[in-house]
Amino acid sequence: MLLLSGAGWLVSRYGLRAPGPFGDVPHPSEVWWLRVHGAAVIGFLLTFGALLTIHVPHNWRRHLHRGSGLFLVLCVSLLALSGYGLYYLVSDSSRAWVSVLHWAIGLLAAAGLAVHIVVAKRRESARRLVMPQRH
Repeated sequence: MLLLSGAGWLVSRYGLRAPGPFGDVPHPSEVWWLRVHGAAVIGFLLTFGALLTIHVPHNWRRHLHRGSGLFLVLCVSLLALSGYGLYYLVSDSSRAWVSVLHWAIGLLAAAGLAVHIVVAKRRESARRLVMPQRH
């Protein structure tokens, strides 16, 4: 939901604006995508926090997927900081570039998650070929 709402905001922000007498007019759905995104981040951070307590330490000790996992933890950390900054800290003069930074990292994180999952699935498939399960 977090990725979908972020993508929805990107489309409404950059693809659905209409020209107005004083410049581009934001699409009415833009604010709703942000509201959904803000609500979805709560569930995402709860889930990510659970992963940080079990999944991450377990696989770090086993030396599994450290590169892609570390990349994801870094991306989520930067997204949390930039998202908080967009909502509470940045001035109007820096909002545009912080926003671009935020959504660019979000797209990178989505791609990184896909890589992390594919690599893990391939490793699991290879492990099953080497060590077939007993019945």
